Amino acid sequence: MTSQHLPEAALRRALAAALLLLASTRHPALAAARGPGSGPLIYLYSAARGERGLVAENVFFVHFETIYRHRAAPRSESPTGERLEIVDRRQECRCVRLADYSRIKMSKIREIALSYPPGERAARVRLTLRDGKVREYAATELYGGDGLFPPRFAATLSGATREFPLVLGAEAKDDWPEESLSRILLVRTEPKSR
Repeated sequence: MTSQHLPEAALRRALAAALLLLASTRHPALAAARGPGSGPLIYLYSAARGERGLVAENVFFVHFETIYRHRAAPRSESPTGERLEIVDRRQECRCVRLADYSRIKMSKIREIALSYPPGERAARVRLTLRDGKVREYAATELYGGDGLFPPRFAATLSGATREFPLVLGAEAKDDWPEESLSRILLVRTEPKSR
């Protein structure tokens, strides 16, 4: 390597290090915007306490993907020579995933409201988008809503994760939890006037 190329290589390394440092630091205005108490606001409802609001650190949609695996098995165990394994993978996303595999990102949603119609086993989910449009779905219309492991919303509250089911189990004794999720406010500012 010639002495002419040495300063150019050192300059490239220094520039790359500066870009990495710049990309890893946050602007002070952005850091202040995501301080304590600025996360999504969730409202829980119980008959005893009424509705109460809590600041969540994180809110996400939980769904399960069922995978069927065919494995070889000894003939003594299975006459067909294969074993069927059913695996349910838990997946979390910052979106609301629909049964047709499409998704609505939470960054596009202003509010999520949930209602639990009496006598029904599935909740109703109403999404209010940032542009003011409203979409309403039965929980069975969400991804995995008719599967073995129904979808749910999960929220991180004071470092602990709480889950809120959207569909009840098939057994008659299953009932909605005492404290249920009624609303998630993802954007706390007023919509822009046109």
